[in-house]
Amino acid sequence: MATNESVSIFSSASLAVEYVDSLLPENPLQEPFKNAWNYMLNNYTKFQIATWGSLIVHEALYFSFCLPGFLFQFIPYMKKYKIQKDKPETWENQWKCFKVLLFNHFCIQLPLICGTYYFTEYFNIPYDWERMPRWYFLLARCFGCAVIEDTSALFYA
Repeated sequence: MATNESVSIFSSASLAVEYVDSLLPENPLQEPFKNAWNYMLNNYTKFQIATWGSLIVHEALYFSFCLPGFLFQFIPYMKKYKIQKDKPETWENQWKCFKVLLFNHFCIQLPLICGTYYFTEYFNIPYDWERMPRWYFLLARCFGCAVIEDTSALFYA
């Protein structure tokens, strides 16, 4: 009985999202993204897209999201929010942290990212634009991954 109820809830939620999606105007960025995606597929191999493309996107997003926090720690007004008040921020400590970060990204995460191509091939995950999941499925998956990652940190910390 619980299985039928959860299926009913998910199908109702899916219908609600489809309805809201039908009310929204057409995304003006969809056509440029589609053209860029198809250009990428025509000019690069799946291996290049899965490894180097994933690495470039990962690094760009990581450092762009970390930049505000990095800058805030050197603003005198923000020092009152510092948790470890007895440890001053220095450029030497930041450089040491940056070197460790680069080591982790390129010596630990890059080999794992290289496995992305083989993962997508093994599970037959498509690269073409037409079979790409809708925005709300991607949003739900990203949210689910964030919840899982953040809650797993509570158990392994």
